[in-house]
Amino acid sequence: MKEDIIVNIRKMTVILLDMINLVYQGFMENDAHYLNRALNKERVMDDLEKDITALVIRDSKTLDDKGRKGLLLFEQVAQNIERMGDELRYLMERMEIKIAEDLLFSDIGVEQYKDAFEKMRKSVELTVKFLNEDKKELLEMILSNGDDIKETIEKYRTEHLKRLTDGICEPRAANMYFDMLDFTGNIARHCTAIARVYKGK
Repeated sequence: MKEDIIVNIRKMTVILLDMINLVYQGFMENDAHYLNRALNKERVMDDLEKDITALVIRDSKTLDDKGRKGLLLFEQVAQNIERMGDELRYLMERMEIKIAEDLLFSDIGVEQYKDAFEKMRKSVELTVKFLNEDKKELLEMILSNGDDIKETIEKYRTEHLKRLTDGICEPRAANMYFDMLDFTGNIARHCTAIARVYKGK
């Protein structure tokens, strides 16, 4: 019943955090080996999300409206976590191209991307903490950090565009960089979506 769904959601969050760590290592060490390991974990996450959907469909048949509403909340959470895994997969695909084609980012570009990534990681960690501890004050922290990431990524996109027009960055590398920023921001947006679901329940 509900307990099985919660267990699977927690398994998904453990995988998500592992994937984030592996993707970061892959980026910092320019090593696709870490990305391949993360990709294997993403497939497991997809299977867990399917299992949760099946449990929700099965259990909702025997519950009243209030009980079904609670199950649908868990389903929304699982879907958002699974979509974070999708965004990480898109991110890995760009990093693999970057590694294969030996594309280089400027030093300032690397530092700014690391900053955006760490802010995204904070959103994920806060979300996982909330799902484990159910402390409502964490919801505002997730929303606030999400706003911060949005502003950060917009700022870094603008600054990177200037570096591109100034000839500091190669166009191919710049396109990879813009995509990586966007996918990183999308992960944080799914954390924000989870927080909003719980605030509005």
